[in-house]
Amino acid sequence: MKRKEKDSNPLLQNDFTTLLLRLLAVYVIMAILQVAFYMIDKPYLGHISDFSETLSIAKGALRFNLMSVLLANTPFILLSILPFYFRERRWYQGILYAIYLITNSAVIILNSADIIYFTHTMKRVTFEDTHFTSNSNNLPIILDFITHNLPVIIIALALIGLLIYSWHYIIYRPTRIENKRRYYLVNSIAAMIVVVLTICGIRGTVNPTKPWTKMSEAAEYSPEKTWLTLSNPYCFFRSLDKETEYDRVSYFSDEECNRIYSPEHDLDSCCIDLGQRNVVVFIMESFSKEHSKYLCPELYPNETGCTPFLDSLMQEGYTFTHAYANGMKSIEAMPAIFASIPSFKTSFATMPETFGEFEAMPEILAKQGYETAFFSGSEHNSMGFEEMAQRFGVEKCYCREEYEKDYPVNDSTIEPFWGVYDMPYFLFMADEIDKMQEPFFASVFNLTSHHPYRVPPDYADIVPQGHNPEQHVVAYTDMAFRAFFERVENEPWFCNTIFVFVADHVAPLAYDPQTRSTMKGRSSIIQFLYTPDGTLQGTDSTTVQQLDLMPTVLGLLGNKEPYFAFGRDVFNEPQREPVAFNCINQMYQCITNSTTFYFNTEKVVEIKEGNPQKSDEDFLKAVLQSYAESLANKKYTTQE
Repeated sequence: MKRKEKDSNPLLQNDFTTLLLRLLAVYVIMAILQVAFYMIDKPYLGHISDFSETLSIAKGALRFNLMSVLLANTPFILLSILPFYFRERRWYQGILYAIYLITNSAVIILNSADIIYFTHTMKRVTFEDTHFTSNSNNLPIILDFITHNLPVIIIALALIGLLIYSWHYIIYRPTRIENKRRYYLVNSIAAMIVVVLTICGIRGTVNPTKPWTKMSEAAEYSPEKTWLTLSNPYCFFRSLDKETEYDRVSYFSDEECNRIYSPEHDLDSCCIDLGQRNVVVFIMESFSKEHSKYLCPELYPNETGCTPFLDSLMQEGYTFTHAYANGMKSIEAMPAIFASIPSFKTSFATMPETFGEFEAMPEILAKQGYETAFFSGSEHNSMGFEEMAQRFGVEKCYCREEYEKDYPVNDSTIEPFWGVYDMPYFLFMADEIDKMQEPFFASVFNLTSHHPYRVPPDYADIVPQGHNPEQHVVAYTDMAFRAFFERVENEPWFCNTIFVFVADHVAPLAYDPQTRSTMKGRSSIIQFLYTPDGTLQGTDSTTVQQLDLMPTVLGLLGNKEPYFAFGRDVFNEPQREPVAFNCINQMYQCITNSTTFYFNTEKVVEIKEGNPQKSDEDFLKAVLQSYAESLANKKYTTQE
């Protein structure tokens, strides 16, 4: 490659301006992806209210896109500015082209994946999501995603084509300095300037003491549209830092923190003591509050809704009309329900801190003579459920393999992505529960009401279609619940059982606009208790969360032993504030009976309802401090 070009201006056309233009091309592509992200996921992100919010989001997007581009292209930048003549050679430019194309194609693919992924998890892809890459069903699921998201795939391919075009359109102009000594001096100085600017860009600021290293900082621009402001690979790289897994906060002295809030429970008596009853917990995949006509009659004025059978149980049981999930993913539900431990910025189940001491509900009940079992129709530990259940004290797990030993395997019983359809699997579970000794604890995590939203062929025309594909499979699972109860209603253990129904999280495909576009709506779930003998009946309109189930069930069973839990016993702990908290949009959402506000570890950044008092903020701070201390010590017990 010729180094001297008489028609080029050395101040405007050189190695460094070429590098700038190449990076600018990636920056423009990132902006196009940002617009596509908003246009496609607008129902879930919500409308941008006014021009002021548009400018704020754009300002934040410029900052985080810059950090993403520089983070991903650091090797390319460093290799492009080496102050040596060989960087002008054709072979070396070929190497740079390969690095540029591979790196930024990955950036395009990652941000395109965000567009699809967001509708299912309400977050961008992070390192945490690689936890499930070993699942055997990943390939068919990915192929199904591609089939059903061709517009996004086309956009990604078109932008990769634009990336290739931009490289060839931006003509390489080498630095024109004849004197070697001057060449090395000027290029070394320029390289150092580029390095400094790159470091500042990656840090998001020129301030040497306060880099932008937390995804939650994007909330400064638009709290409700944090994920629109952010971009990858910034999110992915920042999630590699173990320091970002949870906020290591300390607001109060230990004594003051325990006075405001303590996860330690010690009851002297229980106002409702049902004795050693059996417990059956149904963890319901994607059962949003909006699916129920009983809970949301305004959504189904002339329809039966998606959950007619569960609605009938709710009317006969004890129903929480304002229940909220403590996480956004299935793996976050199990620690919340079984051990009353929340997940905030990172799923608790995927953190190294999960290898600690627990006083989880299954383990506590096992010590009291309960036989314990967990059921999931997927392959053994395909989603980490089995491992988590055993860590919390479950003695025996039943998965797809156990079902297939003695039950039919065909298109009506096994679906090609996850495992056994809910209807046959619930009946299998009923058979296994019949073999258990009372008292027992059994739980099931159903599968069918999950993407890719398939029902058995013989039910395709029977199940109501609903308003979206999610509601179609939810209606099928509701039928499966009916079949289970019809199967067991005459069993001797049935009337001596507390049935717990709780969703793992809100459905990705929302029907109600409030569910789609509000952070509180994205947490609203179905949660209720049912006792066949009618012991528990009523409607509870106070704020509850998944974390409250373990303390409440233990209280109903008359447990007098101290235990560790972040929730409250809704019947026996009136001194504990009815509250729900989780992490959404990289902010802490706190919902009480009278207010909803959002906190970023330093201050309240947005108030949605009511007027939070200082005591509300202090309560959330104490929760976060207790959580951080528990994780730091890997200790989730009341024992010294």
